[in-house]
Amino acid sequence: MQQFEPDRNFRKSRQAAAIFGRRRFGIYLGGAIGGFLTSVAARAAGDRRAILPIAISDTVRSQVNTLLREVQPEIPETELLVPTYLGNAQRRFYGRGQPQSLQQLHRFELGSGISVVGGTADTWSGAGWTGQPTIVRDRGRLFLTIGAYDHSLRKIDLETMQVVWRYKFDDILKGTASIYIDTTAAEDDRLVVLQGSRRGANKSLGAAIVPSFRAISFRTGRELWRLNIHRTDSYSRDNDSSAIAFTNGSSGEIFNVGENAIGYFLSASTARARPKNGITQPEILREIKLYENADIARYRGNLVAESSPAVWDDRLYLSSGGGRIYGLDIATRQIVWRFRAGGDLNGSIAISRDGKLFATIDREKIPGLGGAFKLDPSRPDPECVEWFMPTLDRGFGDWQGGITASVAIDDEYRSAETPPLFATSSVDGNLYIGSQLETSGTAAGPLRDRNYPKPKILATYPIGASISTPIFTDGNRLVAAGYGGVHLFRLVFEVATAADDAARVATGSSGTRYRLRLELLDRVPGSFESTPVVWDGKIYLCSRDGGLYTFGQ
Repeated sequence: MQQFEPDRNFRKSRQAAAIFGRRRFGIYLGGAIGGFLTSVAARAAGDRRAILPIAISDTVRSQVNTLLREVQPEIPETELLVPTYLGNAQRRFYGRGQPQSLQQLHRFELGSGISVVGGTADTWSGAGWTGQPTIVRDRGRLFLTIGAYDHSLRKIDLETMQVVWRYKFDDILKGTASIYIDTTAAEDDRLVVLQGSRRGANKSLGAAIVPSFRAISFRTGRELWRLNIHRTDSYSRDNDSSAIAFTNGSSGEIFNVGENAIGYFLSASTARARPKNGITQPEILREIKLYENADIARYRGNLVAESSPAVWDDRLYLSSGGGRIYGLDIATRQIVWRFRAGGDLNGSIAISRDGKLFATIDREKIPGLGGAFKLDPSRPDPECVEWFMPTLDRGFGDWQGGITASVAIDDEYRSAETPPLFATSSVDGNLYIGSQLETSGTAAGPLRDRNYPKPKILATYPIGASISTPIFTDGNRLVAAGYGGVHLFRLVFEVATAADDAARVATGSSGTRYRLRLELLDRVPGSFESTPVVWDGKIYLCSRDGGLYTFGQ
């Protein structure tokens, strides 16, 4: 059975949905039937034929399909379905639909572009980390937006896979777009796309202006403003982060993180943008330095902030390149909470329904191993750590180990009975799936200064080295991509027996103990760094071979 209730905490998060759009988690298989799904789910929960969660899910799906044949729902003109990296303000929504296979349905050529790294110009193809497509329904049609290595941001009609418009940046685009509604704008510019890029193939680190973060009109493709990512102690002026929009009091705001390790509070009203230094720039409400003075010598310029901010209640949470995780009060625009993880933090924080933070850490500049943390931000450092999951001592390419991806959590997809799960992909070549809540044993932390509880790891799978974030979706499905291709799994929950290893068993809400079995449904080879998204059962995923692929049945 799927969790069809809208997330109450999403509404609490400073009305983030008011600008990002209130995602109707009851929308399924193309129908907006709202409260019908809650009642259907309640009836299915009492159907004792459905012993295992997968069967409950199938029961609800059958009844939903019946309702859809009987009800003609009214669909709003605009729906921000998957409007930002990892879907919503808590970075834990990955789309809708139940993928059946990885049959290639379509390949869209994204092309290639030149970018300068370390003084050397190289050709980059397709799209990479984070590179997740966003999905919006507007004026009766579905659209996908994607930024790519050919320096282009595209709006694509999802039915025809034809380009509606294409906007060119000065360098490759790595991050995922964010889309919000500007209620102060004219009709054609009410939907705004926020997108970052590298600093510019023809610009030096010391250039006066590096406008690597921009706002584009979703409906027209017209540029609305550019933000100068100014120089700091960081050696980067790129913008990989996916910004987030929210309300602060009566005004709409944006929070963006530049790789210069500055957090920017910006006005969400494009009408307040003004000419400055030769370009039209947004109104800056406040800038926050996302590193400490002690980090400058320790990191020697690698203070790069690449994660995307998440919202919970009245706070923003994000990981910084200086090895720290920050909590910012939205009303005062001040840092009010800190945790020093150490290492290099690239992954974005996911926030569970009970307000816990899931963060990842690469193995750089630390004596211990990289891995994943679960944190309680109501407690100070280090008492905030609920568990730490270390990965293997194994690197790949330039990565020394740990996790560059983010943690996925199944809060929007699991049944009411099954244990809450997390999943993440590691540079060490493994997909890890574990319990959000239960622990077993202890492990030394990344800084080797204390031991922490370890989460129960319920399943692992050798998918190959990966920096892509795996995603949960409907029907107990999970999609994981990496340098070893794309894998489609079904999560099968089986009632545990006394013979099962207690460290690999987790408890459902009724007290039933479950073991988790991963069933590989399909696999296709390839080299993937970006994160997939699912809509109507189809998987959209960018590759380093130059293509945007549609997989499904």
